[in-house]
Amino acid sequence: MVRVVYDRFLETGPVFLVLLGVGLFGCLSPVQPPTQSGCEPAFPYQQGWLGGDAAFSVPLDGRRSLWLFGDTFVGEPGQPSRRGARFIHNSIAISKCDDQGQWSIDYRWGAGSDGATAFFDRAEAGKWWWLFDGFSHDGAVYVGLLEVESSAPRGPLAMPFGFTGVELARISNPEEDPSAWQFERLRLSRSPLALPAGAMVVHGAHVYFFTFLDRQARSYPRILVRLPLTSLESGAVDLEPALETLTTDGLWQPGFRPLAARIIMQDDATEMSVHFLASAGVWLALYSYPSVGADFPEQRPSDRVWFRTAESLSGPWSPRRSLFRIPELDPSRVAGFDPHTACYAAKAHPQLSARGSVSFTYVCNLFAGPEGDVEALLGRLVDDLGIYRPIPVSVALPSDLSGEARD
Repeated sequence: MVRVVYDRFLETGPVFLVLLGVGLFGCLSPVQPPTQSGCEPAFPYQQGWLGGDAAFSVPLDGRRSLWLFGDTFVGEPGQPSRRGARFIHNSIAISKCDDQGQWSIDYRWGAGSDGATAFFDRAEAGKWWWLFDGFSHDGAVYVGLLEVESSAPRGPLAMPFGFTGVELARISNPEEDPSAWQFERLRLSRSPLALPAGAMVVHGAHVYFFTFLDRQARSYPRILVRLPLTSLESGAVDLEPALETLTTDGLWQPGFRPLAARIIMQDDATEMSVHFLASAGVWLALYSYPSVGADFPEQRPSDRVWFRTAESLSGPWSPRRSLFRIPELDPSRVAGFDPHTACYAAKAHPQLSARGSVSFTYVCNLFAGPEGDVEALLGRLVDDLGIYRPIPVSVALPSDLSGEARD
């Protein structure tokens, strides 16, 4: 889990800052195929939105998508830096492709008595939600709410927060303007150790949750749980008893049973996307993770966006394969390389992907490291609006998506 640590966390542990060189987009050399809508995604600074990470997307209809951002900066429209901006833990946006194939995006957050608040706001000191994926069912939209609380620094990166569970926000009227949205909270898990939030997929009679285990910030392997869709229609506000777990014997067992669960992916990405590629008849999981530790930046972070495929959501999943090399992490670049950079949060947006390719976004952060100059890096974050927003890329998929299944 990599997030911007800001505000009251500056004194408690290492700080992650985000780097997106706006002028570097042309250096990515991505394939730019036409999409179904003709739209190419972009995340401009407008309406006072000054950057956010994560960038899960949930298609709402053939033209609109809901975007879910994590830590977000909000200021005045047109201000030249983030100085004086509010720092909130989530925001959303609605993107639209019009009849001419033009992309537009409308950012939203909450409003409190003293300024901007998170769109989904816990309104408790030291507690917040990060938004983790979502899905649509029976006219409603469901958004994953990962419960986070400030804590003593933990793990090799001394991260000053911990997880306490997952809820779903059910939005009953997603066709209306977000200012009029009505939502209720449904309990999905109370476990601080297994979080059913990494990716959410509706398939058949169930919604599947790619769940990451939190091994005290040391590793985040993934297991799989699912929920009958009928549970969403039952009126129950506590969904945890209806969960089913894929266990080590390869069978679906009733209950949320992380200690008996099969590990379906060993690598540590907490954020990911999973969608079906009809053209190839396989499921595609896409993700990235920095794998930085206490010896960063001497030990370089991962510079790859990875993918796996499977014929079934329950696997077996193929070995991970490299899809894209992140140019911000290439030390041979003439300009723009920073050894404190680490990148994460890659996920696909299939509603914007053309046949034979995949459109995705990722985010890059600056990590101070044990001996890094936190204040200097923070100064870059607040003064440089070329830093901290999702980077969109579209690349051709390999012609051979098969692989010997293991893991």
